[in-house]
Amino acid sequence: MSSGDEIPYPHIKGAGVVIPDCSRGVYAPFRLTSREKRELIREIAQKGLKGIDDFLSSERKEGSVHDRLEELRKRMEEELRRVRKDRRAHIDEKIRTLLEREGISGRETADGLLEEDRGPRRTASQDIRGEILASELIGALEGRVKIEDVGEREGPLRKIWNALKRILLRIAASIMGLLRGLWRLLRGKDRTALSGGRSRRKREKGAISLPFPSLNADLDRWERELSRKIEKDRNLQKAVNQKLSETYGYSSGSILLKRSIDPDWYRRKATEVLREEVKRRADLKERELSREREKDEARRWNEEERRRKRMEEVIKLERSFDEEMKETERKLSDIPKIKMKKELISVLSGMGYISRSRVSEGVESAEEEWEITDALIEKFSELIYAELRSGGGIRERRGTQTSNAGVYEKGRIKTVSEECRMDMLQSIVNARMNHPGDRSLETGDMIVLREVTTSEIHGVIVMDISGSMEENSRIEAARRACLALLHAIKRDNPNNRVDIISMSTRAEPVSLKKVMTLEPRGFTNMQQALALSRSILRSSRADKKLLFIITDGLPEAYIDEEGRAFAGDLDVSMELALGEAAPLLSIPDLSFTLFLLEPEDRIFVEAARRIVNAGGGGLIVADPNDLAGKVLSRYEADGKILEGI
Repeated sequence: MSSGDEIPYPHIKGAGVVIPDCSRGVYAPFRLTSREKRELIREIAQKGLKGIDDFLSSERKEGSVHDRLEELRKRMEEELRRVRKDRRAHIDEKIRTLLEREGISGRETADGLLEEDRGPRRTASQDIRGEILASELIGALEGRVKIEDVGEREGPLRKIWNALKRILLRIAASIMGLLRGLWRLLRGKDRTALSGGRSRRKREKGAISLPFPSLNADLDRWERELSRKIEKDRNLQKAVNQKLSETYGYSSGSILLKRSIDPDWYRRKATEVLREEVKRRADLKERELSREREKDEARRWNEEERRRKRMEEVIKLERSFDEEMKETERKLSDIPKIKMKKELISVLSGMGYISRSRVSEGVESAEEEWEITDALIEKFSELIYAELRSGGGIRERRGTQTSNAGVYEKGRIKTVSEECRMDMLQSIVNARMNHPGDRSLETGDMIVLREVTTSEIHGVIVMDISGSMEENSRIEAARRACLALLHAIKRDNPNNRVDIISMSTRAEPVSLKKVMTLEPRGFTNMQQALALSRSILRSSRADKKLLFIITDGLPEAYIDEEGRAFAGDLDVSMELALGEAAPLLSIPDLSFTLFLLEPEDRIFVEAARRIVNAGGGGLIVADPNDLAGKVLSRYEADGKILEGI
């Protein structure tokens, strides 16, 4: 290295090998604890990728998943508070703008839109009193207005004629007055007439109804003043005569004549004119007030309607805010699990336990679909095997395989059972080179020392998946035993081979992943299962060959010469199964064992014994709960026949 070259990582200057400093400026990777890893693998192996959701839904009070979820929840709570604050400010601004629209504020609404109209009526009463005082009749009554006689505005001849006419009318009125007085004197009714006139005036005084009661006192005073002045005040008489002429159409002569004949009539008419003048003006003001009141009520109603609609909009905004916050809270509450699921998928992918099955191109982004790998199933089988060993009853079988020279080679890990033979230094270097920002050691980074020359085993496991295997969880027991045996065989030598055959109405080889999804169906075709097993094992070059059959019933189905499947004829099915079992004797180094689950009758045991006797194998009757342990014990016995239950 020249002097101008810069060492990329100064913290190890002078070292012979430059290794990246993974801790510097790198996000701390998420790590599962051993317990969490085991639980997660179990969930995924049994339920597929849905197992991740179930794993996250289970309540935990400690562990890395719990800590990370709590961290994410705190972040979401902070985000929710921020969103709530921003949305609250936005809603408050909209409400403020809404309340201030059209220039109507809460203060104006509270200023008495619904107040009573006592004030306006009081003001109107004062206004009408002033208008009445300004009238000619009241002005003449109080001596403030001089009434001009109509005749004074006419020509000289007209004035002479009017004066002459008035004189004649006065003479006639005087004569009529004398005659009336004489008549009353003769009849003796003057006192009665006078008292009757006063009583009528009292009755008439209360006959008028004013819309403004405060004017009643003024009207009484004006009536008293009118009664006192009407006979002598010429100016007042002119004002009354004008009103009588305008209101009732009386001429000045007829008024003079009637007044001369009946002074009480004139007094009554003057009082009536006064009242009508006051009432007319009061009624006009009352109608004016009614119109104003209607306008005010309409204005108040419109304001209340606008206020009601405004409050409905405010309530709607508040409700929409609450609903939006609930929906936001619901979505944000899901984010921690969504992010946690992404991290778990990333961890599982890095460990080689899941892989992308395909990528579906969406409108905006690509959605990746994942599937479990054989490595995860192998890890699950290791967990099952470890559980069985921890339960006791299975002894360690290391060193039973024959080894010629003990020659080893370096290579990438093939099965999880090779982890104990890992070349640590080379694996760490691979990890630093493959992902320098993460200090974790993934499966793809591991280099192991693998023995080259050793004995090999080829095992075939036949798993019955007929309809009866659904009872008492027999299919789950068979799957568990199959995986435990798989791990035991591969653990002894990664080069060992295991084939799995599902046995239903038809028998067929299945992959390791398919084992986890097999469902009970159909009938038991022992004939085809034995034929496939014999074909596989006969072509194998392994030093030792194993055949394990796990079933719960009699041979029920068979394949005819044309390859068609039939079921129901037990005798034919049995004979064909025995015919396929017998050739197993010709396969060298073969160990054949049949595990019979919960036989319902002695006939099941006898049928199974006939098959193993024909193929030179052994029979073990087992309970589903003990099946996996007995399968491993049979394998660990290395050829020794164990008696069944």
